[in-house]
Amino acid sequence: MTPLPNSLSIALWVVGSCWALAAIARLTDSETGVVSLVAIGALTGLAEWLVRRQRH
Repeated sequence: MTPLPNSLSIALWVVGSCWALAAIARLTDSETGVVSLVAIGALTGLAEWLVRRQRH
């Protein structure tokens, strides 16, 4: 089985983290603002780092 391309796996990670943050915000009735953007950026960076580390 061939692995997913880097861009696709990072995109899936970003979409999943967006959905997770939206679900958490919805369940806790909190405002999503800067904190969610920072979290998405951090998770995207983590995904890219994990994918690159796995490839090398």
